[in-house]
Amino acid sequence: MSQISKINDERAIAVQIETYRQGFLHLTPERIASIWDIHHALLIYVAQEMTEPIYGWDAIRRYFAALPDHIEKVLSKALSDVRIDVLGDTAIVFFISHTTAKLKRQGALHEPTFRATMVFHCTTAGWRVIHYHESSLAASAAQVMSSTR
Repeated sequence: MSQISKINDERAIAVQIETYRQGFLHLTPERIASIWDIHHALLIYVAQEMTEPIYGWDAIRRYFAALPDHIEKVLSKALSDVRIDVLGDTAIVFFISHTTAKLKRQGALHEPTFRATMVFHCTTAGWRVIHYHESSLAASAAQVMSSTR
């Protein structure tokens, strides 16, 4: 893979990551869904608030479609420490997400910060997600980190 090809792939993936961010920021499930390879058989979405992974396109699509039922408004959605590693026709992306959202129930603010890993693969339609995983710091790890600062 040439350096120019790799840079072009990284740029194309960065566009998809921005589409993801904008989709959540504006609560647009269709925009979030647009970055997925809906034809890939083994799609997996691991959301930090869910007890079990979400498998398959129909279940993932329902998850995205239900977001506006629970979230009144996303006030901010920032991604930091974005790392894109292109490995041929597959890419691994890591970032830290910082969100502030107003929930519909009781107008409570929800401010999750989590680490995310996305796996993309290159299709005839371009780079698409086939795996997504969010993780937050465990309470004990957060306590240890705060006590060492």
